[in-house]
Amino acid sequence: MNDELKDFEQEIYKKIIAGEELSDDELREVIDCFEVDEEVTDKNRWDEDVQTIVRLNDKYYAIDWRRGLTENQDNSFGNQPYEVLKRTKTVTDWVPV
Repeated sequence: MNDELKDFEQEIYKKIIAGEELSDDELREVIDCFEVDEEVTDKNRWDEDVQTIVRLNDKYYAIDWRRGLTENQDNSFGNQPYEVLKRTKTVTDWVPV
């Protein structure tokens, strides 16, 4: 990671810890630079709800946002990042033989 990106990571991390709100541009850039996982949680005709997990300073944060699905629909970042923990579950599926 280059120095500029590391500085940006530290700046964002400090803002989150201090409880400062990130701007839409900052949230967009955090998702672009530090995404480690993404899940679509709901899908509509014009947009979809997305949860993106980012890694900052060896901690994981979720950002819930809405992705526009057409050129006329903008992305919406109405939520701030919140810390999450990674939990792995074992799932048993039954499949036809």
